[in-house]
Amino acid sequence: MDKEQLYALSQVNPFVSTCHILLEWSAVLLAATLCQHFWNPMLYMATIAFIGARQHALLILMHDGTHYRLCRNRCINDWMTELLLAWPHLVTMRSYRENHLAHHYYVNTERDPDWLRKKDNPEWRFPQSLRNLLSIFVRDLVGIGGINLIRLASSFSSAARVPSKAFVRMRLAFYVMVIGALISAGCGKALILYWIIPFFTWLVLIMRIRSIAEHFAIPDKPGAYRQMRTTYAGVLARLFVAPKNVNYHIEHHFFPSVPFFRLAQLHALLMSNEEFARTAHITQSYTKVLLECLPRADSSASAAESIHSQPASLAMAEP
Repeated sequence: MDKEQLYALSQVNPFVSTCHILLEWSAVLLAATLCQHFWNPMLYMATIAFIGARQHALLILMHDGTHYRLCRNRCINDWMTELLLAWPHLVTMRSYRENHLAHHYYVNTERDPDWLRKKDNPEWRFPQSLRNLLSIFVRDLVGIGGINLIRLASSFSSAARVPSKAFVRMRLAFYVMVIGALISAGCGKALILYWIIPFFTWLVLIMRIRSIAEHFAIPDKPGAYRQMRTTYAGVLARLFVAPKNVNYHIEHHFFPSVPFFRLAQLHALLMSNEEFARTAHITQSYTKVLLECLPRADSSASAAESIHSQPASLAMAEP
């Protein structure tokens, strides 16, 4: 890829970013309103999954803010990211940025904080038996895995530089005002039903699946391709598991300057490169990612076929 192409792909578009933020928050509010109005248990289960996926989408937008991809003005970028994307999810973008940039610089090495958190944990060793994998997913789905989410947020803060007192006070004031306003408006129960429960259940599950897909259960690859995977996502996967083109993970690691809404275009350009198309680990779906996590005897033949993509699969990558 030449410099002109990369420069064009890397252009920040505040209008597009803002529209996506508003879209996701609007979707959360609409889903909660509809579920409350037409209440039944099955609809509520679907709403949990939908809102949990919208939380994931907002966190992916936070990730773009971490790379200064939301706004050209860095101060506006950072405060927009904190107030609209990070703080509602109990993290700060500033602490996440320090952790995440280290992950980019030292991916899957002893200096990668993400890798260090997982490398000695049996839950992150692959292959796993189907029984073990399903057991882990069920624990995430019923909220037990939410403990790990709190630990993860705490690890970001403990590894980051100590924030200023003014920053801490502003964040505390944010929570007091938002929670106070919701309780005063009679929405305290709705906060639990439509934000906290999806946060500690569906969000935890799909973040695990995403993390597995990005860096685990991958055969050894040469050089920069080692331990990174791109996964094609269909309509349902994009809606409930991998929104905002987060499935194009190799592309993001190679070119983190490219904002989320151009990653599919970047992928198409990279696939025109013979070495990338031949060497990159690209899996055809998230279901096949999970099959790659199983011992060979437990996985189907289709899992083996999914290790390398074919050019014909490009149509699946379109957002």
